[in-house]
Amino acid sequence: MSDLVLGCGLGYGLVFVVLVLSGAELSSVSKLGLIPLISLFTGTPHYGATLLRVYEQRSERRAYAVFAVWITAVVWAVFYLGLYAPLVGSLLLTVYLTWSPWHYSGQNYGIALMFLRRRGIDVTPTIKRLLHASFVLSFGLTILAIHGGSGGGEYAAVQPYRGGIFHLMRLGIPSPAWEVLFVGLGGVYVVTLAAAAVMLLRRASPGDLLPSATLVLTQMLWFSLPPLARHWGLLGDNGPLGGNSAAYAFFWVATGHTVQYLWITTYYAARDGGLRVRGRFFAKALAAGSFIWSVPALLYSLSVEGGRFGGPAIGPDVGVLIAAAVNIHHFILDGAIWKLRDGRVARVLIRREETPALDGTPVEPESGRPGLAGAVYAVGAVATLAVIGAIFVRDGMLHPALRSGDLRAAHVALDRLEWIGHDGPDDYRKVGNLAFQQKRYGEAAGYYRESLERHRSAETYLAIARLARADGREDDAIEAWKQALARNPNQIDALYQLGLAWLRRGEPERALEVLEHAAAVAPQDQTVVASLERARQRVGDRSGTSPDPERP
Repeated sequence: MSDLVLGCGLGYGLVFVVLVLSGAELSSVSKLGLIPLISLFTGTPHYGATLLRVYEQRSERRAYAVFAVWITAVVWAVFYLGLYAPLVGSLLLTVYLTWSPWHYSGQNYGIALMFLRRRGIDVTPTIKRLLHASFVLSFGLTILAIHGGSGGGEYAAVQPYRGGIFHLMRLGIPSPAWEVLFVGLGGVYVVTLAAAAVMLLRRASPGDLLPSATLVLTQMLWFSLPPLARHWGLLGDNGPLGGNSAAYAFFWVATGHTVQYLWITTYYAARDGGLRVRGRFFAKALAAGSFIWSVPALLYSLSVEGGRFGGPAIGPDVGVLIAAAVNIHHFILDGAIWKLRDGRVARVLIRREETPALDGTPVEPESGRPGLAGAVYAVGAVATLAVIGAIFVRDGMLHPALRSGDLRAAHVALDRLEWIGHDGPDDYRKVGNLAFQQKRYGEAAGYYRESLERHRSAETYLAIARLARADGREDDAIEAWKQALARNPNQIDALYQLGLAWLRRGEPERALEVLEHAAAVAPQDQTVVASLERARQRVGDRSGTSPDPERP
């Protein structure tokens, strides 16, 4: 049963059913602090497991030297270059987001094939090609969703944050060609999958095919159905496949993938050991994963504070680029481990050295440099404890203080988060909003400045604009709305408020331009539509003509 739940994605299927039945209400789980904890204890060790496989033993480090040293150096060099060159950072982010669904799909395919062979099913070359093609085509649907010119069929992971200096560099496939490719690819996917199913059912019983069939269904729920459902509006905007909840649903997809990865890597690393051996492996993987996530940010932070470096990337910008680099590095190492075991390419890129003992049995390779390994685990353990501490401070102190309106307690929580090194821009903005509600404008301004120092987000500029208006400083409010739109051109609140400001100042032409953009972003918002009509009327009054009744 554990194979089905953990390895085949049945656990994700159950979550999907709950998402369908509960709708958007299930997102309240995030308020309990469970999401960061789930990510920490599934996602982080899943990266660490790959690092252990490549770096823990001296023989493996030597065998994978091309990947473990040279390609790793290239990935992290590009990462640091991207912190100073937004174009390079955006390219790295685009590679990560485009590669990510293939990494997930390749793992699903490999495990599906493993279960077929484990059950003794005759997988002919034709069946193998058809099955592989179905996973490739499923991945292709997601690529079209990511790189469509209109951004339709949004893939949940393409917008990990808003208002930063990095962005997804879409291929921008034009709409007519995109429609043809999308429908054609979907049709070929269905036919290919059906053909593989028919051929397999002639060779095995449904019971023997159940694990692999579950993986095919998991692949559908992860990558085939979401773009199709969002394109044709299935299950509504707020369903698990709808656009409004896409990012939240993808969190469960990522969790399903990482659990699946830990399931198979733990089996290979500790299949002959008991609970103690598996627990030790998990602890090491967690520490190694925390190390790779925390050290790049720490080194960059120290270099900036030392005054030697410091590019345009700050706060979440750095975090997003770390996510891109860590994942690309993981994809490369994982591919080397699982896909380059045989063949001529493997013989060139992977150096295998057999060290037989006197009786002819292989000798267990030495770990080598235990002091260095201990330092890595120690740093990783501290980073893990820091994340756990930040979660409990944020959910046990800060959020309750915000709900109760206790500004002093919220400030204490911020101090503790800063001491841990996990104070974020959203934390300062939320405390600033509380100070604003209590009309403590000077304190609110200070918190907003702290937020901007960590990330220049559109949301913080909106808060600054609100504060400036309340304080009678409309010029400052207008400038803040402009800054918000510079980070997110489709920020509807900034567009609407800026349009009203131009109307109040007697500049209807400028208001018309902004409000037309707002109406294009939110055509159903009646307050925006009414303000747009006012702007058109005033422009018409100035020019002595009536507004065009045919315009939307």
